[in-house]
Amino acid sequence: MALNGRYWCWVWLWAAACGDGPMPEIKKEEISIFFDSKSKISIRESDTTTIVVPIRISLSQEGPIVAAYETIGQEVVEGSDFTLLSENPITIPAGATTANVRLKINDNDIVQPEDRNIYLRLRAIDKDFVKLAVPSEVRINIEEDDCPADAPDVSVWIGQLTLQSTTEMVTGTGTENPSGVCSGAFNVRGKFVGAQNPESTLTIVLDQGQAMGTNGVARIVRTKLFGFTSQYELEAIGTYDEATGKIVLNYSFFDLLDSSNNFSDTLVITAG
Repeated sequence: MALNGRYWCWVWLWAAACGDGPMPEIKKEEISIFFDSKSKISIRESDTTTIVVPIRISLSQEGPIVAAYETIGQEVVEGSDFTLLSENPITIPAGATTANVRLKINDNDIVQPEDRNIYLRLRAIDKDFVKLAVPSEVRINIEEDDCPADAPDVSVWIGQLTLQSTTEMVTGTGTENPSGVCSGAFNVRGKFVGAQNPESTLTIVLDQGQAMGTNGVARIVRTKLFGFTSQYELEAIGTYDEATGKIVLNYSFFDLLDSSNNFSDTLVITAG
């Protein structure tokens, strides 16, 4: 019986499919891996917050992805200046897209003025189809907040404050002055002249009473009290004590258009 051409074609295709030759390789979709973070993180040495840097892949997989990373210290040593809290290599589980690298900064009382950084870098991935993407490096900058013995440590008053006058108590916030925590100056935002008045942001300057002392003179140079008007001014002088976290200011309020509104009072600023 003669076989037509269509039948021979079918036999040839079947033989090709069932032969001993290699099956065509199914190409996996390329995915990317990167730090899902800003490329630079700054943190105070005394900050107890755990730093969390996620490693992310662009598409979850049916199996786990294992990523090796490294921490390279610039003027810092692992175990002394910082502690790594995550395993290395780290595994992104099947079906997930992230795994978190965690570390904490270790505080000490040593003044270290040099620039200190931890460079966190992706080093190797266990799957060839996973490609590095940006950012593949994160720089963690440690901000020094240990002050020399001859500089007042204003970090005591960074954060929540209470402002107590002779008649009432209000809350305020201490923030770092651009010149740094060891500059002897910091900013306070709060209602300096009564809860019924708007908030102000004023700079308090500390002058150490003696070498290596933790107390001395605190002052607010005469300055505009409110940002929306030049009519009112305030100045103050008093004392500070780092050990108790307390500043006592004797202040004077000035109304430049009506001096009958001028008055003086005492304000106690307490940390915590």
